[in-house]
Amino acid sequence: MEPPARARNIQSPTGQPEGFAGYHRFNQSSFQYAQYSDDDDEDLLLPTGEVPLLGQPGLLGSNGVGRTCRRIFNHLFKRGREVESARMNHQFTTEERIKLNNVESIDYLPPNSASYRKWLYRQPHRREWDRWFIMGAIGMCTGLVAYLLYSLINLLANFKFGTTRWLIGHTNMGVAWLFNVLVSTALVAASSALCVGVAPEAIGSGVPEVMAYLNGCLVPRVFNIFTLLVKFLSCGLCVASGLPVGPEGPLIHIGAALGSAISQGHSTTLSFSTEMFKRFRNPKDKRDFVTAGVSVGVAAAFNAPIGGLLFAFEEVASFWQQSLGWQVFFACMMATLALNVSKSAGKWLLGSGSFGWFEEDVAFEVVVSFSSHILAVVPALIIGALAGLFGIVFTILNVKISRLRLDLSSHLKWGRMVEPIVLTVLYTTICMVLPLFFPCTPTECLENDGVLYCATGLGDQGNTSHIPENVPSLPVYTCRVVDVDDYSGEERIYPRADSIMPDLPGNGTQTVFYNQLATLIFSTGEDAIKQLMSRGTHKRFGYATLLVMFFWYFIMAAFVAGSAISSGLFVPMLMIGAIIGRMVGLGTVDIAQSLGKQWSVETSGPLTWIDPGAFALVGAGAFMGGVTRLTLSLAVIMIEVSSDVHMLLPVLTAIMTAKWVADAVTHSLYHGLLEVKCVPFLPPEPVSKKSLDLIPVSYIMHSPVVLLKERMRVREVTEALKGVSHNGFPVVRDSPSGQVFVGLLTRSHIMAVLQRIVVAGNTEVDVAWTELNRKTMDPVMAQRNVHEQQMVVLSRELQNSLMGGLSAANGAVNGSHAVSHHPEQHGVVLNGSRGGAGGLNDEAIEEMTVDLTPYMNTSTFIVPDSFSLERAYLLFRTMGLRHLVIVDQHNHVKGIVTRKDLLGYRLDEALSRAMGNHSHRGSRRADVPSLSLGGARGMPMTRSAGGII
Repeated sequence: MEPPARARNIQSPTGQPEGFAGYHRFNQSSFQYAQYSDDDDEDLLLPTGEVPLLGQPGLLGSNGVGRTCRRIFNHLFKRGREVESARMNHQFTTEERIKLNNVESIDYLPPNSASYRKWLYRQPHRREWDRWFIMGAIGMCTGLVAYLLYSLINLLANFKFGTTRWLIGHTNMGVAWLFNVLVSTALVAASSALCVGVAPEAIGSGVPEVMAYLNGCLVPRVFNIFTLLVKFLSCGLCVASGLPVGPEGPLIHIGAALGSAISQGHSTTLSFSTEMFKRFRNPKDKRDFVTAGVSVGVAAAFNAPIGGLLFAFEEVASFWQQSLGWQVFFACMMATLALNVSKSAGKWLLGSGSFGWFEEDVAFEVVVSFSSHILAVVPALIIGALAGLFGIVFTILNVKISRLRLDLSSHLKWGRMVEPIVLTVLYTTICMVLPLFFPCTPTECLENDGVLYCATGLGDQGNTSHIPENVPSLPVYTCRVVDVDDYSGEERIYPRADSIMPDLPGNGTQTVFYNQLATLIFSTGEDAIKQLMSRGTHKRFGYATLLVMFFWYFIMAAFVAGSAISSGLFVPMLMIGAIIGRMVGLGTVDIAQSLGKQWSVETSGPLTWIDPGAFALVGAGAFMGGVTRLTLSLAVIMIEVSSDVHMLLPVLTAIMTAKWVADAVTHSLYHGLLEVKCVPFLPPEPVSKKSLDLIPVSYIMHSPVVLLKERMRVREVTEALKGVSHNGFPVVRDSPSGQVFVGLLTRSHIMAVLQRIVVAGNTEVDVAWTELNRKTMDPVMAQRNVHEQQMVVLSRELQNSLMGGLSAANGAVNGSHAVSHHPEQHGVVLNGSRGGAGGLNDEAIEEMTVDLTPYMNTSTFIVPDSFSLERAYLLFRTMGLRHLVIVDQHNHVKGIVTRKDLLGYRLDEALSRAMGNHSHRGSRRADVPSLSLGGARGMPMTRSAGGII
């Protein structure tokens, strides 16, 4: 038997073979633990002790305070890599490229091997009822969880704000401040402790992590049951605290986690498994159900089923089919149904509604609606431009703070709780102090059946013709109510500061004194957004109030996002955008009045569209579009949450304008956060200065490649695995024309087969597909057994030297990355003293021949080396590939392409080489020819088994 075509024993700086650990690498001197990727670049490895950890201990020591302050200043104010047009690729540093290589990829389609086909043959075909059942179950469960989450938030928020208002009205501001700060701090501390101590994967919104998984990156524990529970509790606690955060992002993560859990019918964390839905335990179906979970999360968060479907289609789903769209739409419908039924049931139980009556089921429903006007496009363009500009600032600030946080606190654990607690004390204190600088504002209101209707502010006080009969106001933080009896004219003052909707003495006209800033800042985000979007309240908030609210909320939302709590940014984005839109709308009102235009919200004239509340809706969508770069789904969501289809044209205009403006300067926020997290995310289309159709795929492929044969000795296989750290190995067969490509093997499958051989003591083994598929479907369980598999490919000398190191390091590696250092408990041969068949030692096993054919993917995607790089990218991204094999006209393997090769900076390097730019990094080979447009094939980028030569 011939040895593998290429298998080199690459020595690491410590003298151990590079790639020896199979799945993982453990640097004993630095205690850095990382996964092997599809392609680790040898030229980026740092010497021992120079591990590129961004967070270093000791920064805040006695001599490090000044250095830390300078670092903070430099991070926030120097021009960095955050200022990059959406038409430019992000440039990663050397340290970040190492982290990129430590993220492993996953296939969308299962490897079509004989083992897989054997498993597939036993599964029912064309049975669809169970798939639809799971989709409905995901929607129902997510809708119910959303209702429970909102109920928890409302319960805690009403207690906090209601009690604080009562203390303000009946004691003094100091007592109210102390209560407010203590309660808010307790809520945030509990929220942060859950994330830091139980499930760090629950920190943040979870949207970037879900996007990474659906894009094809393996993200362990992101759908863990503990992550799901912590996400729910932490989000409810921190949102109720009053911080500028929202629950929508975490609901998307919760929906994705429920989609993963329900569809698989088993839980590794809880150590139980059922016989249900076993046929869906493959990569394709799991990712489809996670996609549905993302959609129902959006649908439940905004009560917007169509918007949820479009969000998954536009932003997160890498692979889409028409049948999947139908099923996802059904799941979103069930989520909306479950949410609204739960709301009606809750009101019915409390005696405030009827069961099945979907009252107030729209998040920011517009009671007064009117036809739009062509002139409304002008303010919409201004709003879009402003939203795009401020979206740029918000994105850059958010990403810079995320990098700074990673630099200062990534090495900490419980110390990460300090940041959200300090931000909570600061935010709560300022929110109680700022309204003291604003006077109480009077307004004429009518009370009818406990609902207060207030004047628009356009006319003189006392003129009730400006009080719309169907636009209820939501006065918060009321200074006092002056009741005027309709018959006697007697005035009675009722100081009311203990409720959101003050109890009024009876029907009549009241003069309500309210604090403009406190009405917005001293309430939950959703209540403040309702205030801003309320129609018929033209002059309720002045310019000073809106400006102060805008800058304070803007800065705090950027700092709180990403701290050690589970929170989202959708509500802050809507709030900031609504303020921008409201200010532009207020300016439009002033311009119209200066021109002598008079109108009333009670009539349907051509100028009734000039309403600050209407433009607040436009601004909310525009700013969110400027930050996330969503268009289609966002426009539909904004219409669904407001029920105002008449403002569709201004909303579309503002969203597109904001996107165009923001795209000129920065990447979207979620893509920027993925870059900070060093996740190899592939956008839908490649970005380059020239068309990549001009370049053959050979410019970015790995070459030469380690090849395996269909039948090999165990020793040859283990030597091949030890020689490189890659995860994909093309399989070739001898033929008259040479070695031709016949399939592909992954490292995880080979390791599983070798492990079974060692345990059985012979090579006549049959490894089931479920065992081969364990790493993709259950990465946490696979990582627990990684040491057992490592022992298979290590020599006895290396085993003996490694055992002590792993024992010493076991305490430094915890959680999902824990590695057992007692492989003899699993029946693994270490020194030939144990065997699975008649006492055979490991030398005898190494000389046996193993047949790899049953585990070989015979449906691997291949393209010729002259294939267009642009089309290779689209094929790789659309089909959710992990490896793309490059062959010549004789089907000889010339190279292989992985996810890391298609990242933007790799494409830029390939383009530079093709265009003859030899000064570009990585393109110093003198034999690289210039680009030939006549069809001549360019020289491939020559790579060793581990990195660029």
